[in-house]
Amino acid sequence: MVPVDFDPENPIGCGPFRISDFRPGEQAVFAPFEGYWGDGPYVDELTVVEFPDETARVNAFLSDTIDAMSQLPRAQVTVVEGSAGHLPLRAKTGAWQPFTMRIDQKPFDDVRVRQAFRLIVDRQQMIDQAYSGYGWAGNDMYAPFDPGTPDLPQREQDLEQAKSLLKEAGYSDLAVELVTSDAVGGGAVEAAQVFAEQAKGAGVKVNVNKVDAGVFYGEDYLSWTFAQDFWYTRNYLAQAAAGSLPTAPYNETHWKNDKWQALVEEAFQTVDEAKRNELIAEAQTIEHEEGGYIVWAFNDQIDAYNEKLGGVVPDKQGTPLAGFRFHMWYFV
Repeated sequence: MVPVDFDPENPIGCGPFRISDFRPGEQAVFAPFEGYWGDGPYVDELTVVEFPDETARVNAFLSDTIDAMSQLPRAQVTVVEGSAGHLPLRAKTGAWQPFTMRIDQKPFDDVRVRQAFRLIVDRQQMIDQAYSGYGWAGNDMYAPFDPGTPDLPQREQDLEQAKSLLKEAGYSDLAVELVTSDAVGGGAVEAAQVFAEQAKGAGVKVNVNKVDAGVFYGEDYLSWTFAQDFWYTRNYLAQAAAGSLPTAPYNETHWKNDKWQALVEEAFQTVDEAKRNELIAEAQTIEHEEGGYIVWAFNDQIDAYNEKLGGVVPDKQGTPLAGFRFHMWYFV
């Protein structure tokens, strides 16, 4: 929250740092805020530098021009591990890059098609090829760390069953467009290409349409029939409110199910944790069977830092650089 007369040129706040200098597209320099309410910060100055590409970022890190970097390319993990004094920071997160199927548009308005597409995916192969192995298999449901998440049978690739479901639905010879973009995040385009290859085994032709960020997240965002997206770690109800309820601002699958909605709305109003978790489990089971997401994996967040830094810990949220908690970092 900010005052009505907030001036972006003279920002205010109550965080651990205050802005000393800001050059858009280049860097921002921060000094400790003496009135910070929490612990830290433990450094005299923080500089956040923007780099034009990942190669420049990696080179700056390995040459000790910077002390830490976000979004370490997975192909560079072994390079960092072999460089004295430099360490990768790997966090097992609940962040996900789903395939999104609009349940109100053909062919995905038929639940059998949605189930078939989920059975097309060889999840481990996709993790190995799109994430270089840095991820863990998803089961077509988000919120893996939610205490209400039920222990559902892991969905595996079954091309014969996928073909059978498509035939029942009248789509034995199906062709679809899959819209993707580098803007979705590292590995997304590769995952789309892997899916297109895997889909051939079920007799489905997938045309991968890679567009730029302005197009993907432009006027047609939330309108794509079959696409991808990315989300950070959330508990189930928070994620449902953001992306699955009919009133959600980012209901990209256009998911609508009256029984599911009643369960979720009741869960929002239930104080008793055990009862609330029962409602969440029932809601998740419905969405797992009928929903419009293909949650094929949860990706590891890979960053890197210099071993002279202390206070750096992995972050389950999937936010880069351990959740940007720079006020807890210090030099050892």
